[in-house]
Amino acid sequence: MDSTSTTVSIGKFPFDYTEEQVLEIARSVGPVLDLKLLFDELTGKSKGYAIINFGDNETAASAVRNLNYMTLPNGRFLRCTFINDYDISNQERLPPLPLGVQIHPNENSQQVISNILSSIDSNSALRILKEAKTMSTENPKLTKLLLERFPQLAHALVELSLISNITNGDLIEMTLNKKGLPLNELSLDHITLLRSVHNLTDKDIATLDESKKDIINQIRKEIDKGSYGEVLQE
Repeated sequence: MDSTSTTVSIGKFPFDYTEEQVLEIARSVGPVLDLKLLFDELTGKSKGYAIINFGDNETAASAVRNLNYMTLPNGRFLRCTFINDYDISNQERLPPLPLGVQIHPNENSQQVISNILSSIDSNSALRILKEAKTMSTENPKLTKLLLERFPQLAHALVELSLISNITNGDLIEMTLNKKGLPLNELSLDHITLLRSVHNLTDKDIATLDESKKDIINQIRKEIDKGSYGEVLQE
């Protein structure tokens, strides 16, 4: 996010919080120029998420420092991050999502997601992943915003990747912990792909759009650091 912005997003507060309650939290760090509480288009209920413009970067930065991970009365942690003009202009363009399901006291969101996806076959899982990939390619910023707003979707995509056998637990562990796996634990396809990315020339990369350049350069850095194992050794 743009750290020079005057606007922040505040989320993870209870759905029954009123605009006045959210405004009270925001005003604890300084004057508020504008506040927008976001509601689900289908249910009309609060998303537990708000956009707040403080009018100046110094106050917005103070909000990020002091409100992010602030403990709420119900024990939950508030999330507060900068949000840029692109994100603000696209708030209403997020794709509609299906209604959620009730989580019982003895369950957590990961268990519920796993139970729901257990009935999906590998072909359906692949189709959903392809749609997600298309969206991330055509509109990476909006996809990032969607996953930030609804982090449970990221967990669902990982579950779908396991169902469709395009990844495994070891690769997920490597990604989460940034630990390199021994070369013999990577598939030949993974090794070939990583080597191809590393061998791209500056001329090749120059033909890509900016978002893809960033991804390629990040992968090349991780390869050089050994995050994927000794993939460059024959």
